[in-house]
Amino acid sequence: MIAEVIVDVAAATVDRPFDYEIPELWQNLVVPGMRVEVPFGPRALLGIVVATKEESDLTRIKPIVRVLDEVPTYTEELLELSSYLSETTLCYQATALLAMLPAALKVSYDKLILTETARFSNWNRKKISQFPSEVQQEILLAARQGEIELQPVVKEKKTTKTDKRIRLLDPSIPLSSQATKQVLLRDYLIEQKETMWSHVMHELDLTLSIVHTLERKGVLSVETVDIHRNPYEHLTQDIFTPAMLTDDQQAAVDAITAPDETATFLLHGVTGSGKTEVYLESIHAMLERGRQAILLVPEISLTPMMVKRFKRRFGERVAVLHSGLSLGEKYDEWRKIAQGEVDVVVGARSAVFAPLTNVGIIILDEEHETTYKQEENPRYHTRDVATWRAAFHHCPVVLGSATPILETYARSQKGVYQYLPLKERFGGELPPVDIIDMRKELERGNRTPFSLPLIEGIKQRIERGEQTVLLLNRRGYTTFVLCRDCGETLQCPHCAVNLTYHQQADRLKCHYCGFEAAMPKECPSCSSKKIRQFGTGTQKIEEELAHLIPEAKIIRMDQDTTSRKGAYEKLLNAFERREGNILLGTQMIAKGLDFPNVTLVGVIAADATLGIPDFRASERTFQLITQVSGRAGRGELAGQSIIQTYNPEHYVIQTAKQHDYETFYKREMQLRKLGGHPPFWFLGLITISAAHPLEAQAEAEAIAAQLRHLESDDLVVNGPLDAPLARLKNMYRQQVIIKHKGQEEVREALRAMLALRIKQKIQVTVDLNPFVFM
Repeated sequence: MIAEVIVDVAAATVDRPFDYEIPELWQNLVVPGMRVEVPFGPRALLGIVVATKEESDLTRIKPIVRVLDEVPTYTEELLELSSYLSETTLCYQATALLAMLPAALKVSYDKLILTETARFSNWNRKKISQFPSEVQQEILLAARQGEIELQPVVKEKKTTKTDKRIRLLDPSIPLSSQATKQVLLRDYLIEQKETMWSHVMHELDLTLSIVHTLERKGVLSVETVDIHRNPYEHLTQDIFTPAMLTDDQQAAVDAITAPDETATFLLHGVTGSGKTEVYLESIHAMLERGRQAILLVPEISLTPMMVKRFKRRFGERVAVLHSGLSLGEKYDEWRKIAQGEVDVVVGARSAVFAPLTNVGIIILDEEHETTYKQEENPRYHTRDVATWRAAFHHCPVVLGSATPILETYARSQKGVYQYLPLKERFGGELPPVDIIDMRKELERGNRTPFSLPLIEGIKQRIERGEQTVLLLNRRGYTTFVLCRDCGETLQCPHCAVNLTYHQQADRLKCHYCGFEAAMPKECPSCSSKKIRQFGTGTQKIEEELAHLIPEAKIIRMDQDTTSRKGAYEKLLNAFERREGNILLGTQMIAKGLDFPNVTLVGVIAADATLGIPDFRASERTFQLITQVSGRAGRGELAGQSIIQTYNPEHYVIQTAKQHDYETFYKREMQLRKLGGHPPFWFLGLITISAAHPLEAQAEAEAIAAQLRHLESDDLVVNGPLDAPLARLKNMYRQQVIIKHKGQEEVREALRAMLALRIKQKIQVTVDLNPFVFM
């Protein structure tokens, strides 16, 4: 038998299946979807079996070294999906396959030392990774000189958590009265009959040696068993009472759950209209039919609240997948899905690859969020993967949002998607929005980032025991550091961006490459002492707010405060318990959060994102303001939103004030049509990166010239031009942008272009559906 194997090598020349012989020992074991270790040139590499056959056209075929799985890791569907991703995103199939796996199932590569020489005799059969870096350097030098031989090996990252099951066998076996701990454990087991070692250790404070002693005497037996980690076992299982649905909600559920319905739905509901109830009822209906469900959320911060609601409704038949889990927790959740122990998967973007085998519904909550777009290979959009899987399983896809992206809404208006509106807020009205012109605040002598109405509003809420949400979509303390004498701004040495000052660590940080440096005492250019921080980030807002309102208890949520595992849930739970009366944060607090005691929302610098060089800047600003405004007044108490801006007349600000999506959509579509932007045209973004700016420019000009022969009324090539972020991680960047109206022709041309552009020192990436142009 022959296995067709995709090998873990990201190169165009090997982006195809290779034939390997299946050793006789594994003839009945190896099936498509299994991971194997295969020889590839001088290396041992991970491979994925995509097919098997009885014979090969090749005369010399290497055998598989070893099999890494007892059952297939990939279903037949996921193998087909990898081909689709490879074709539509122009990535290698190996890259697509590995993107579907949790990190624990990916492998790392090590090397085994093979030597008989006297000098290195104590190193024989040891792995390089066991040695410190200076010894590793000596080993590699010796291998280069031929003194020792290195053999590549594949290491799995997966780690299972185990415990020991202890069973009482024979309590009549006599024990010495002086062996008090042995007697204690035996008597404990007489009551329990069977227990786990972790319980014994916790309750009796015994060592494992006592267990092994009793095992040798035949008093008990010990069995090592796998334990599934449950990152949400601490959640209380409250009694669930289904909500009474409104007529609009019931109509939406009926449409989504209609028999044999395979359509894509846009569930367009204002903030607080009860979209989650529609999700719960639709999933419940599918589970009643024996089907399974995937619910996707855009941010880890939304996951704890969503998991609570789903665990209450569906109990332990819910698995959770997102990057906030540890390696082991994510692996255990993935195993539960693969082994058919759950029916509902809740998670962020990568959960769309959950290995369910009978999917009945896929839901994208807050479908407008850019986090659904993967910005690294494979550059897929979660919506497209969900649509493909739904077609495979003949089931519906639901795209839910109060502010859908223009492309989605346009498709719903044309009938490509079925439109399901929820126009009324559940149990109340949308909160009134007040626009504060910060130019007038300056005229009054107010130099703080807070308008007087916002400060008064916060104080009133604190006095009444109510809570406030404040949004500033910029983390850090200040946004740049400038010398007042020479005008020099401190930039990242690796990227063409200003460094951001973080007060807590007294450090300057680059938010793109991670570079850090101490805050200098004087200007590095002119040695002036007049070096100051300018701009405002969440850290500075927190400090100034505490100064203006000393009684305020502030909980800050941004990337700095939520980097540790479990931090999202900890901070949100603290706010829910009213340990803080102000939740201050970046965009992660703008959507999905449901706190009945929040009656005031404030947006600081609402127009800051309007100046970003991106045709979607207006749309994102409208979405952000509308979404965060909807966090107020979600309970019985009335809500209010205060939007601070220096540009109050802008149509984005005015339509957000009225919660008027329809007017915003019509105005924005006119501008998109004039500019030749989606949804009227498709876009393709080619980014060229090189260590020298002239190399990047020359390669970009060559690519643009190669593509210009395709130009027509339906295809335009723009560029080359400098990327908005012209240098990133020491690489100079150029861009070529293609506007077109026919996907397939462009794909073929770009695939041919990439095949010709294989240069080690120059990176060329293609994004056929770009959401980020930086």
